[in-house]
Amino acid sequence: MAHTSLGQWAHGLRRQIAFRGSLRWPRSWAAKLGAAVTAYAGTFGLWVLFHWGGASHRALISDAAFLPTSLLAAALAWSVAARRQVDPRARRAWRLIAAAWACYWAGEMGWFYFDVVRHTAPFPSAADAGYLAFYPLLMWGLLSFPRPRRSQWESLTLGLDVATVVAASTLVVWFLVIGPTLATSSSGWLAQGLNVAYPVGDVVLLFAVAVVLMRRARGEWGLRLLAGGLLVFIVADVAYAHQSLSDAYTDGNWVDAAWMVAQLAAILSALAPAGAVSDDDLAPAGARVSRLPYAAVGIAFGLLVLVAYQHADGPLAGLVLGAVAITALVVARQITALTENATLLARIQLLAQIDALTGLENRGHFFELAERSFARAARRGESLGAVMLDVDRFKEVNDGHGHGVGDAVLVEVARRCREVIRPTDIVGRYGGDELVMLLVGASLSRRSRRGWSSPSPPCP
Repeated sequence: MAHTSLGQWAHGLRRQIAFRGSLRWPRSWAAKLGAAVTAYAGTFGLWVLFHWGGASHRALISDAAFLPTSLLAAALAWSVAARRQVDPRARRAWRLIAAAWACYWAGEMGWFYFDVVRHTAPFPSAADAGYLAFYPLLMWGLLSFPRPRRSQWESLTLGLDVATVVAASTLVVWFLVIGPTLATSSSGWLAQGLNVAYPVGDVVLLFAVAVVLMRRARGEWGLRLLAGGLLVFIVADVAYAHQSLSDAYTDGNWVDAAWMVAQLAAILSALAPAGAVSDDDLAPAGARVSRLPYAAVGIAFGLLVLVAYQHADGPLAGLVLGAVAITALVVARQITALTENATLLARIQLLAQIDALTGLENRGHFFELAERSFARAARRGESLGAVMLDVDRFKEVNDGHGHGVGDAVLVEVARRCREVIRPTDIVGRYGGDELVMLLVGASLSRRSRRGWSSPSPPCP
């Protein structure tokens, strides 16, 4: 094989990875901060479970516990937006998220002041202005993140799935909060309006959360962590509103623990490396069937069965149960068909992208990935290294030992290439016995033409 040994390159790369992994990651401030915040949230969860300190301190602890976490979530989101390597659209999204958490922190400060310092009713009060600003800002931020490119048909499918989830969730929010609130006339018009505004804000926020969770893109697990935490936040919000209608809420119950989990997820998502991805880093996660719309349908029909059981007579209740059973069977049949079609589509996509012999990227897909890498490197000011490989005297191997042995040689070369490249690098089969690599962050050293400058080791 040309130039040098793949084994030497692999050995050098393994040493660099082991050295960096053993010295840098344990000392990372992000890892330590994430561990500290997780311990803080865990301690709060234990307090919710055991209620240390007695009932006299519940309001103080419950109100004060969220002040540092919401402020930290805002600060970390702003720090992500300040990174130069972050895509401009992602920076704008993180600025909006930082503003949302800052408004939430202002609401928490107002609530703490009225409830703990002045010992007056914090609802309704000026704190509600900060809380209510949180929902549209956060929705705007989530929808501002770069998105993987989709066809018109894929966008329509995603839109229908999101609409299904939002419609079903709206039914639940209406049944648990909005409907009972409108039926109650004992509170003043301001309090009643705010009681309706909060669940409406939850529905608005749920729309953005559903878009993030169902667009199914690789490379954005930090953003999905944020969306998952916000889903917990919405559940806690609705539960708090429902409990407040019957005066069943008490400081330090499970709702407070759920809010703390949501803020912990927001902090960890800002610390995650994937929190700074752009659309060049994203790719559709493949043909998979989202279960979230069908779960939403199940929740909506479950609510219908509950209402029929409580209020409908015998014949009507039977019709409702029969309709629900038929719908469940049809949905199950549809999920089965969609799963089968998704599996077949994934196989077709794999055959169109992967070289059948070596398992590397084929020529067409390699150039498609390379174009994304070039665009990302140009935007971030990074260098790229391109390496062409061929097998010496490969024709002699085929002529002397047969094409089966030649294929085995190519398979072994491809296996070694996959072993030594980093996750950010790309290797593909250019044609015949020629392979090509794209090394992110690599460039020729000015002092020596025999090796690569950091971070890449010598290449064959």
